[in-house]
Amino acid sequence: MSVIIKGTDICRDFPLTKGSVKVLKHIDITIEEQALTVLKGRSGSGKTTLMNILGLLDKPTKGKVFINDSDVTDLSENEKDKLRKNYISFVFQSIALIGSMSAYDNVEFMLRIAGLPLDRERILHCLDLVGLKNRAFHMPYQLSGGEQQRVAIARAIVHKPKIIFADEPTAQLDSETSKSIMNVFHQIINEEDTTIIMTTHDQGIMEFADYIYTIDDGMICDIQDLRGNKK
Repeated sequence: MSVIIKGTDICRDFPLTKGSVKVLKHIDITIEEQALTVLKGRSGSGKTTLMNILGLLDKPTKGKVFINDSDVTDLSENEKDKLRKNYISFVFQSIALIGSMSAYDNVEFMLRIAGLPLDRERILHCLDLVGLKNRAFHMPYQLSGGEQQRVAIARAIVHKPKIIFADEPTAQLDSETSKSIMNVFHQIINEEDTTIIMTTHDQGIMEFADYIYTIDDGMICDIQDLRGNKK
């Protein structure tokens, strides 16, 4: 496996009326391609801030982010938008499907955003990958929470990104549905050659991870390689 994302000496401070709060403190991290990496930590540990920096939604106060060995820390907003459109995708805790659109139309919408052809076969393939091809033309209100999250995942992969960031994607789901979503993630990694980075504090889904970075008080305190090697 090769490294697809690397963060070096990442710090993130947020200003207060007096002084600042240090949310991330000198973090070094490497993300292996075509693997499921979990950023684990309690609420307020800094895991979502780190994910946002690696996904170019936020910028570190100090440090560098590299994607495929290219320094992307100081890209312009237009360059970051282009990279996010074509190479990176996101799945959030708040599913945020468009309520007036069917599952199919929600997935198609991502192709429109990316400026790609509206490929019906690709859209249906992505819905099939998450087990919802037979519900392609159902509206969000006709779907369960787990099914809506699956549509959000299909939407996230339809434009063939190489990296998916998922922020607490199972937080609103019961344990069985959460495990089902994790199985979908692994299927996507295997079939779409995608890398997935997700945040969670749910111990019940750690068994699905390839790598686990435990974050506490803005620092990485433990790294596990569950593919067989302890880092």
